[in-house]
Amino acid sequence: MEQNAQPVAAEVPAVAAPVATPAAAPAAAPQPAPSQPPSQFMTVLTTALVSTVFTLVALAPVAYSIYKHTPPQVATVDLQKLVEEDQKRLLDLIGVGGSADKQQLAEKMTADFAKKLSVVVDELGKECHCVVVNKAALLAGTATDYTDIVRERIKK
Repeated sequence: MEQNAQPVAAEVPAVAAPVATPAAAPAAAPQPAPSQPPSQFMTVLTTALVSTVFTLVALAPVAYSIYKHTPPQVATVDLQKLVEEDQKRLLDLIGVGGSADKQQLAEKMTADFAKKLSVVVDELGKECHCVVVNKAALLAGTATDYTDIVRERIKK
């Protein structure tokens, strides 16, 4: 019996069994990337909105103080030019070397002009929310010139 004691593997030739490949499986749908649950998204959104509102409320007084403490704009009026134009108009109307009555009339008209000029300049300053100064007082820089507007308002 010793002859039969040989290993069984020697009797059976070793043949590699063909590996069966599975049939092409249907393509699985790609899984979406995991996302945050809606409740967590809403929490983040709410936190962002509350933070934004709080920041705006906290900075509102700062913005108000900056806005209110800005220096007013400066506007100019050429008062010398306006007074010279009025004097020329009076001389043309009354003439040179007029009588006492004409001189009194000229003084009255000059006083009326000065009052009207003062009122118009004050109104202009309130309308434009600016400081109105004589053009001769402006040493440097630029400012809006309202001489023509004042001239038109005085003529009315």
